[in-house]
Amino acid sequence: MAIKQLLADENGVIQTVARWEGQRANIRARLFDTIGAPPAPRNTRSIQIISEEKLGAYVRSKISYVVGEGESITAYLLHAEDLVTPAPAVLALHQTVKYGKDEVVGLNGCADFAYGHELAMRGYIVLAPDHLTAGERIYPGKDSFDSGPFYERYPGWSMVGKNLEDSKSAIDVLCALDDVDQERIGVIGHSHGGHNAIFAAALDERIKAAVTNCGLSVFSEEKERMEWSLEEGYIYIPKLRRYFLENIDPPFDLHEVAALIAPRPWLNISSYFDKAYGNQTFLAEVGTQFYQVYNLYTASRAFGYYMHGNDHSFPKSARELAYGWIDRWLKA
Repeated sequence: MAIKQLLADENGVIQTVARWEGQRANIRARLFDTIGAPPAPRNTRSIQIISEEKLGAYVRSKISYVVGEGESITAYLLHAEDLVTPAPAVLALHQTVKYGKDEVVGLNGCADFAYGHELAMRGYIVLAPDHLTAGERIYPGKDSFDSGPFYERYPGWSMVGKNLEDSKSAIDVLCALDDVDQERIGVIGHSHGGHNAIFAAALDERIKAAVTNCGLSVFSEEKERMEWSLEEGYIYIPKLRRYFLENIDPPFDLHEVAALIAPRPWLNISSYFDKAYGNQTFLAEVGTQFYQVYNLYTASRAFGYYMHGNDHSFPKSARELAYGWIDRWLKA
């Protein structure tokens, strides 16, 4: 396999936005054919406050809301009491960690991944939900990130498709809040949250700016690509397994999805070597392809790409870069 060229189709090199828009539609079609479609229209509703805690700089509310066919999701909503509204908001998606949203808001886990808390301290309204199989959404009697019960109920869908739908529901919640400026909504995530943020930003244009950390890869180049389609445990996309086992090109690749974010602002942060993916040096080449897509829109300033040597992490230096990026596009 080889890295797919973003700006190439059956007619050669893509040199216009009109041609690229056709390529975008093709990527979307291939993606949804692989990850599956939701079994019912999205129906985000019944937003309720469960509890509130005043923390000085902001109020941390625990909320719940109902999605899909009656599933309840719990999340933290962080909101400064003296905030000038309508204010910018950020959806903060957590990594692969059993306590889910608690780490993002600084209640558990590693402080380097408490970006929800740090963004609230900078004046953002922050929504931090649990992904399915983590936090308060672990299936009864199962370990965290055991997707078995999901596939028993939805054999034709995928966890990536479900996470995308839940991210869209989270944006529904933010848009329903009077204090949120709907034209200034962003998304941020690390690792599991990083690639979920890519899918969310790529496929929900209500997201005006994105930061993804250690969430980007390319199936054709990734040493650990079988992790995307295991036989048990957390199974991202079941349909990909056959392609990986037979070493043939999958229907879509991750960098194709990420390119759908253009021309909206996007900063990607990756490590040259990442223990979750293996060698990632090929991402330098992929960054050039992204830059070319943004250039089609004359929007190169809306693209940021930072690579470092700090493995699968979100060090302070990278977080400061991330927050500066969000400030630039959501506070300007």
